[in-house]
Amino acid sequence: MDSIVGCGPTDLGSIPSVSTNLGDKMKMKIKNKMQACKIDEDAVSMNGIGPFCEHPRKENCWIYKGRMPVSNCCVTIEENYVEISNFKVHLPSKRQSGHGSNMVEDIRKAFPNYIIWVDTWNCSRGFWEKMKERGKIDIIANDYPWPCINTTCKVCHSDRKVPTRRFFE
Repeated sequence: MDSIVGCGPTDLGSIPSVSTNLGDKMKMKIKNKMQACKIDEDAVSMNGIGPFCEHPRKENCWIYKGRMPVSNCCVTIEENYVEISNFKVHLPSKRQSGHGSNMVEDIRKAFPNYIIWVDTWNCSRGFWEKMKERGKIDIIANDYPWPCINTTCKVCHSDRKVPTRRFFE
């Protein structure tokens, strides 16, 4: 396996929040160190897509900054699943122009052999249904209109097809 490189650690196992059992599924590519440093000294590239920066407060979570300042999101890696969360196209004038779709496509390219999933709200369900239809994501985890924010709730999430049950903080 190639290593994750920014200006930080080059050994995948030396990054505490990244699972070392990613195996051959994710090939990490070396990012131009100078370019990564301009964005964030700990920025990395995943399969040539980036920069990704470690989330300061969430384990196994990376902030995708490759479409900044227009949009960004978080990805959480668990086993062979990737959750997209905190997905934002910042300015309303930039929405419905392909920016979000392009960002989801970037995430698919960064994690080609992973199952990509989301929880969604009513206001963005149409977008995520299109992304699923187009094969850019695999699962919309909540089949009810408003996701129960407590993913440990077995009443609302009894048939959850993704492995994570994060505690609501």
